[in-house]
Amino acid sequence: MSNTNYRPLWLKGGIAYAKALENSGYQPVEVGLGERDFYVDVQSNSSITMTEAEKVIEKVKYDNLNYNFKVNSDGISPSNENPSFFKVLNISVHHPNPSVQLVRIRGVAFTSEEQLKDYLSWLDKVSEIDHRILGEKLDLFSFHEESGPGLVLYHPKGQIIRNELMNFMREINASMGYSEVYTTHVYRSELWKISGHYELYKDKMLIFNHDEDELGLKPMNCPAHILIYKSRSRSYRELPIKLSEFGHVYRWENKGELYGLLRVRGFVQDDGHIFLMEEQLEDEVKLLVSKTLEVLSKFGFGKESVKIYLSTRPDESIGTDEQWEKATSSLENALKSLGQPYQVKEKEGAFYGPKLDFEIKDSLGRSWQLSTIQVDFNLPERFKLEYVDHNGEKRRPVMVHRAIFGSIDRFMAILLENFRGKMPTWISPTQVRVIPITSEVNDYARAVMTSFREKGIRVDLDDSPETLSKRIKGAYDEGIPYIVIVGKREATESKVTLRGRNNVEIRGLPLDLTVNQIKGEVERRDVNQTAIERLKK
Repeated sequence: MSNTNYRPLWLKGGIAYAKALENSGYQPVEVGLGERDFYVDVQSNSSITMTEAEKVIEKVKYDNLNYNFKVNSDGISPSNENPSFFKVLNISVHHPNPSVQLVRIRGVAFTSEEQLKDYLSWLDKVSEIDHRILGEKLDLFSFHEESGPGLVLYHPKGQIIRNELMNFMREINASMGYSEVYTTHVYRSELWKISGHYELYKDKMLIFNHDEDELGLKPMNCPAHILIYKSRSRSYRELPIKLSEFGHVYRWENKGELYGLLRVRGFVQDDGHIFLMEEQLEDEVKLLVSKTLEVLSKFGFGKESVKIYLSTRPDESIGTDEQWEKATSSLENALKSLGQPYQVKEKEGAFYGPKLDFEIKDSLGRSWQLSTIQVDFNLPERFKLEYVDHNGEKRRPVMVHRAIFGSIDRFMAILLENFRGKMPTWISPTQVRVIPITSEVNDYARAVMTSFREKGIRVDLDDSPETLSKRIKGAYDEGIPYIVIVGKREATESKVTLRGRNNVEIRGLPLDLTVNQIKGEVERRDVNQTAIERLKK
């Protein structure tokens, strides 16, 4: 469904709705268009409830649309038609300056009830896929006018997902011999001039002056890792030296290019840099390719859904032809040695070296670039890196840049869309919800919750007065993998009823067995609900 045809109608409806708000005693200050709706910003020291916002719909009229608020139309003219079917979709609050609070009401407007129903049905289907809507619906993250475009704030549930991703990658890094480091966010411009970023990446950097120093927020972590390497002399016996970091970087993308978590201005990379001898290079690349494919398979992206691309020297680059040829050959030889198919992307390498890019195809058939492995002879040269070889002579190391998730933020967005918000159990913010059928078994329900919690499983309890069916639906809507239902019989027999996804249900399961099977699924980081499959047998 195209939203383009509805935008003039939404603008007209938004203006009329804002005028109705004005007539109702509110203070609308701006009307504009979002991607899927209109918005009205109302200056108010208190919030506006959904009920209050919906009541104003009844007061919408078109006989007098003179108004005192701003209309941000993006060049679109309001429709000549008068929509009469409205729906308020969301209400949020933001602060354009410290003394002003704006309540943003988002909604849609149509000329027929059928149009409205069709659109809401389409929006409901889209909400199962679009990570931006899923993030809002599942309370994972948010973007705010006050903090600036492309700068994400992670809520507690979203941070659990990020932590799970990082903990998994820490295990992968440890298995390959990495040591984790931390580097700060701001450096003097001299560092970026040595690395070449100042010249070739300046348009994406935030550079500012303070105390007679010019400084820049880091767009990449590699120069700081180089400084760690340079902090003392190095011997060939130490190589390869492998440094990893969950480094927060900033790349000032154009505002029009920003897109949820997929393209932001501040994000975290699961970054890593290897300093090694040239003769160690091919083996290290082979290890990285194998580990990257292993990691992606953990999320359901098997070899058949992963493509590897070799990106060669771009027009704007640093280094000699000989350095580029050696770096490119090392990547090609590693792939051929593994028997790994690949395709070539001409002139799409980094400015300092060629790279391997890993693209995955998700369940909707869309391709995403994630992991990257880059071989670099140039930055070691620019920074005059050295190690002492077995003959006591000083040599230049080679540098490998790698990120397996790539951007943790982008990876999280792809997972949300691929799994449609129904994340694998091990990565879900809440893994189990316990629901007592009646208040008489609340004590047993709390004991069940404790049994799961003692095994390290993220569990909560819903003993609200809502009906059982509403509470079960609520758990499904929140993407919770397992629902544990307990009634009088379960309490008497120390058993539970377990519900998984796709309405799979097993009654009369021993509590300890259920807890241990779910614990096993989490510890194995299974992508599917293996616990309930095993319990069915």
